[in-house]
Amino acid sequence: MLVMKKLDEIYVAVKEIDYIEAQINVLCEKYNHYRGVSLAQQKAWLRNYCHDTILLFDDCFETSMLGMRRCKARVAAYQNTDNVGIDNATLDIFNMLFELKLMVRTMVPIKELPSCKKLAELSAEDIVSKAKNLVKSDIVKAGVGALLLGFKMDDVMKIEDVRSYYHDRLTQLNSEILTKGEKPSPIELFLLDKFNAEIGYCNLALYKAGIGIADEIRGLVEIGKKHIEKFENMQSTSQQFSAGYYK
Repeated sequence: MLVMKKLDEIYVAVKEIDYIEAQINVLCEKYNHYRGVSLAQQKAWLRNYCHDTILLFDDCFETSMLGMRRCKARVAAYQNTDNVGIDNATLDIFNMLFELKLMVRTMVPIKELPSCKKLAELSAEDIVSKAKNLVKSDIVKAGVGALLLGFKMDDVMKIEDVRSYYHDRLTQLNSEILTKGEKPSPIELFLLDKFNAEIGYCNLALYKAGIGIADEIRGLVEIGKKHIEKFENMQSTSQQFSAGYYK
């Protein structure tokens, strides 16, 4: 029995989550019954299953990224050879679609990913004042200034947590691009710029709030400002890709 590898790479969906789930359901239902009587019919049935699965990938996801590219390559391998166990191939494709369906349910709109941008735009006095109010209100127990202050209580996070979030994803994305051995695709370039800009917002907010040693943060802030300027000047690209969903 083949077991689908856990989807640990970065994925970006380009269609609404409900639409993707529905398309996966339709595909699984379509190929859940008749496979053909003869071996030739079964092979033709499998090739059609592979073809429709790849069409779904192209329709619903950014397929230039490593994770989805691996999914496509795996299905294409079943499609392009006659020497394949039909039952094992069918089960593998079904498991892959099932894992994708579970994964898309955890996806977040790119435009709703955590950000310190609004906090970085405040004055140092406003940052400290707002942080103090949260501490006084018993909403948080953290140190003054070390907070991402949203407009709802549920939005409260540590700036360092947001920065770590983007550092981890930046490292992962660079690793995936290196593994592919190709120039980054447009969506990958966008994510690289976004992750760097988000780290820049965090460093600027930390600097304004007086967190850490000033000389250490100051250098990061200057680098961050360049990343922010580059990202904010990409308005058309930003709007295009920010409409997607991220995992």
